Amino acid sequence: MTSVADAKAQLRSAMRARRSGLDPADVAAAGAALAQRLESLPLITEARRVAAYRAVRGEIPVDALLHGAGRQRYTLPRVVGDHLEFVAWRRDQKFVSGAFGIPEPVDGEVVALADHDAVLVPLIAFDGRCRRLGQGGGFYDRALARLGSVTGGQRPVLVGVAYGFQQVDRVPQEPWDVPLDAVATDRDIILAG
Repeated sequence: MTSVADAKAQLRSAMRARRSGLDPADVAAAGAALAQRLESLPLITEARRVAAYRAVRGEIPVDALLHGAGRQRYTLPRVVGDHLEFVAWRRDQKFVSGAFGIPEPVDGEVVALADHDAVLVPLIAFDGRCRRLGQGGGFYDRALARLGSVTGGQRPVLVGVAYGFQQVDRVPQEPWDVPLDAVATDRDIILAG
């Protein structure tokens, strides 16, 4: 019988390979379609502050949101030790290649995760129950667990973002994996429920 860790590793490998084979024009088109879906989602449009991210290694990009009309509402993560902090996005933001080669903001206002209404969460795979498989570092799970202990369980709305092909029948889960409230893709929006 395959362990949960082995099942996760196999799924990560398969999805990373699929993402790495995407044509740049298809990635751009998928990112634009995702942005349109997110811009129609009240969970995002009504949020005062939204944590976004910079796409790497074939992740679906959310840059169209960062450069859109509501860009002042967004923050971007950077890794500090074993946790994430979120920095207010600015059009003239300077970036360095941080942990894992991810572009991270050099400076700017740090915004507490508790002060966000929504978090756009990158992922490797998801299922119809809005369970996600992340990159494997546990940064988002730790940040959200830490937040829950500080705020008494209150947390921002979690919206996974992915290509439609990243949906699988069932994502293997560990007790510490944090479920999403919704997943937005270039094809659809799935709400947990």
